[in-house]
Parts: sequence; structure tokens; C-alpha cells
Amino acid sequence: MSITLAEQEAFARDGYFVRPGAVDAATADALNARLSRLITRCAAEHLDGTRKSLAFWDILRGSRDDASVCWDTSRGEMPTRAENWEPRAMRVGHGLHCVDDLFASAARGPAIGGVLAALLPPPAWVLQSTVVYKQPRSEVVQFGLHQDAAYLTTEPESLVLAFLALDDMDEENGALSVVPGTHHEPLHVALAMGPEGFYPVAGRSRPEGDSTKVLLPMRRGTVAFVHGRTLHASGPNRSDRPRRALIVHAMSGTSRLASNTWIQPPPEGFMAI
Repeated sequence: MSITLAEQEAFARDGYFVRPGAVDAATADALNARLSRLITRCAAEHLDGTRKSLAFWDILRGSRDDASVCWDTSRGEMPTRAENWEPRAMRVGHGLHCVDDLFASAARGPAIGGVLAALLPPPAWVLQSTVVYKQPRSEVVQFGLHQDAAYLTTEPESLVLAFLALDDMDEENGALSVVPGTHHEPLHVALAMGPEGFYPVAGRSRPEGDSTKVLLPMRRGTVAFVHGRTLHASGPNRSDRPRRALIVHAMSGTSRLASNTWIQPPPEGFMAI
């Protein structure tokens, strides 16, 4: 799918642009239904002993090419029935496009993949795909200002994020915020992943107090396209509604991933758009 001149100019000037209604309601509903199935399947594998660890970083490290679920274990024992685990889900992925046909179609189709391909020097590759799930009335999942290129560092830089709202999003339930123009800044910090999470291997994070964030309320089906160096954040979900977002990162095949990056190319290479 092509991008408009206004979108090109916004991406160059601000480091992002937003497409309302890029994905229809039926597709968003189907993705949410499939997400629930994947979460229940993963929960069943924990209950039958196939999946051993509930530790966040253990699960995250193993999620590079499947639909592993990171769980909120702060509320005590996990439910005894797999279908009751979804209210504990925080993140699903980061290889949804590798293991599920519906998510692969979403990530690589014209509404997301086509736009990502138009923003990147060819060939365009899907680097990762995941759903961030902010449960109602939960402070657990929130993100301070950051550049995605910090933990997905490409050389030369070509990282682009597509953020698909699977629910209506506003300030109350943790909508995305961006700091326009910060893609013109350098990469502030480069991160590698250790046993207990990400740690800096170069630079340091930019102070959050120096930034003026712009909130991006979105209706379900809206997609934001964000440069890998654009600072962005999202708060907790203080509403009674879920806040689910499909996040797809893409890069150009003319780039390579830095050695510190937690995801590296699989033997067969990344999936082309």
C-alpha cells in the first residue's frame, strides 16, 4: 500500500503518522478472538507442565519466534482453568507472525505491511510481532519514554514500528504518546538483554522531564507508524476496559541487527513483507 505525500512529510518531520480506520472492525474482532485462543492454549501448556517457568524474563527471552504469554503473577496463584488465565496476560509474542496465519496476514498485509514496506528501503522484513495487553484497572503494564531502536538496533538504522489499536484507546486506558521530532535526535542508549532484563551497553536514557508528549487517542482499527528513534510512552490502564495493541516492527534487508540486539535473524532469515 502506498503512502500519501502528507504522510511522508509527517514521518520525515515528526517521526510518526496515524492512519484512522486502517483495519476494519471485523478484522480487529477476529484478531482479538484469535488472541484469546492463543492465550488459553499457552495457559493450558503451563497447567499440563509443558511450559515450566512463569518468570517474566524467562518467558520473554523464549518468545522471539512463538506466541508465548508473559503473565501477571503479582495477584497470587494462577487460576486452575486455562480459560481463566486471560485476565493475567500482559504480552503475547514476539513471533505471532511466525506461528499464526491471521496475525501473519495482519503484519504482512497492505494495511500494516504494505505501509511499512513503503517506508523502508527494499526488501522489508518483519522483525517481530507481539500484542501488548493492558488489563482493566491495572498499573502493571506501562512504559516510560523510550526509543524502540534502543533494544532493536539496526545498522544502518531502518527500524519502523506499526502500532495497531485493537481496542479504543484514550488517556484513561493507556493510549500511546509520542514526542514529535525526536527521531532527529541520536540513539540515546543501546540495550542488551540479560537474565533480569535489559541493560545499557552504550549511552544513557534521555531524561523524561525534558520532553513534551503528544497523546494519540485511537479508535479500534487505527494504526500509528513510528520511526525507531521517536520517543514514545504509554501509561497504565485505569479504566474498566481492556487495551490491546498489535505491535509490528520491521526493518530493511539492507540493514543488519547490532550484536547487542536481543533478537537475531533465524537460520531461515526474517519473513519478508
